[in-house]
Amino acid sequence: MRLFRNYPVIIVVSCLLLASCASSSGPIDPYVQKLQWLDAADPQADAQQAVKKQDYRLLGIAGRTVNIPGISKEQTLDYEETCGVQLIEGISDVVRSNEHLRLMQKARSYALKYNAIIKTHCQP
Repeated sequence: MRLFRNYPVIIVVSCLLLASCASSSGPIDPYVQKLQWLDAADPQADAQQAVKKQDYRLLGIAGRTVNIPGISKEQTLDYEETCGVQLIEGISDVVRSNEHLRLMQKARSYALKYNAIIKTHCQP
C-alpha cells in the first residue's frame, strides 16, 4: 500500500525526466554545421573581398551534378574552366532536416548574389 502512496510522485518525476530528454537537442547535423555561417554572411562584401584577392572562382552547389547559380547549364563548363568553381560545403542532394533545407536555400541565394559580382570580373 505504501507504494501506491508514492505513485503520484513517481509519475511526476518520470514525466519531468521524459520531457527533459525530449526537449534536449541531439548532436547537430554536420551538414547543418557546415552551412551555419550563412546566417551572418554578406555575399556582396565577400565577393568584393575575393575580387581584391583576385580570386574569381564562382560558387557552386553540388547535388547530383554541379550547379553554378546564375550561370546557364550551357555556359557552366566554360565558366568552370576559365574562372574555377568553389563548392559550398554542406550541400547535398539529400535534405536532412528542415534546418538543412533552409540553409541550402540560403546558400543558393548567397551564391546567386556572390556569383553576379564575380562573373563581372571573369568572363569565359
